[in-house]
Amino acid sequence: MVSQHCIHSFMRIHAYDMTTLMGALGDENRLRILNLLLQADELCVCDIERVLDIPQARVSRHLTILRNSGWVASRRDGRWMHYRLISDTPLKKELVSSFRKHWNDVPEFGKDLLRLAHPLNSCCVPVKETES
Repeated sequence: MVSQHCIHSFMRIHAYDMTTLMGALGDENRLRILNLLLQADELCVCDIERVLDIPQARVSRHLTILRNSGWVASRRDGRWMHYRLISDTPLKKELVSSFRKHWNDVPEFGKDLLRLAHPLNSCCVPVKETES
């Protein structure tokens, strides 16, 4: 059931904006990325690449679509790009709440979260130098 608050936020958003926002959800890998970002405050692109097991160029393309549609924001830390979920409108807040509620039952998402929780090697974590 969609809340009255969500219905009102639908009415204030332009059709083009809604198409852009919802269109970004039309790909399994982008849904998997959003699910990862629901669980983490922020993720490096290398961690997303490792978990999804797809080439960095494809991860970057999906992240660009998510960023251009308003789902994610990015920040640079040295040579690493980090991404976080944005839920800055009533509509996105309502959708994110629904995602949190229903996505726990999606087997692929569960597998991704297990891979995220057990990093083999993270490219963006600084390596501590050993003392000589």
